Amino acid sequence: MPHLGRWWAAGPRGGARRPRLAQVCWRRCCGSGRCRSATWSLTSRDTPSPVDPDTVEVLMTFEPDPADLALSSIPGHETFDPRRHRFSEEELKPQPIMKKARKIQVPEEQKDEKYWSRRYKNNEAAKRSRDARRLKENQISVRAAFLEKENALLRQEVVAVRQELSHYRAVLSRYQAQHGAL
Repeated sequence: MPHLGRWWAAGPRGGARRPRLAQVCWRRCCGSGRCRSATWSLTSRDTPSPVDPDTVEVLMTFEPDPADLALSSIPGHETFDPRRHRFSEEELKPQPIMKKARKIQVPEEQKDEKYWSRRYKNNEAAKRSRDARRLKENQISVRAAFLEKENALLRQEVVAVRQELSHYRAVLSRYQAQHGAL
């Protein structure tokens, strides 16, 4: 392999600019684009490219308990999928704790048809509200379990990538010790 020398010593603007590893590798391989050397895989840019985090797929097996999914899904609608569902900031905000109003005893003589109709409607609304809150809590807990597993997997992946980076840095330093700095 030919030594590169200091082809980069005088940059286009007159000042010396050290090349990126990808440029060195590209020049060494004559621009063939078929490079598999360690220097190419170390870095190809000075800064990472912007990546939309929602488009990154993490390969993992996550099979939530079917009972949990049933409790997290609205009957008659699509099953809740913790892999795809995103909660809005508003949904995840803690709700204020309301002081329960003191019960006012209504005398028996005022409990007419209108009173019982209002009581029935209020009881149904309270039941719907409790069910909706329970559903949201179940969805959040299933999503949290998924995210915890994904987070653990990503941490393992970070450790593996750091080990690989350490290996490639060692390869690069051995190369530079033999052939001089790039």
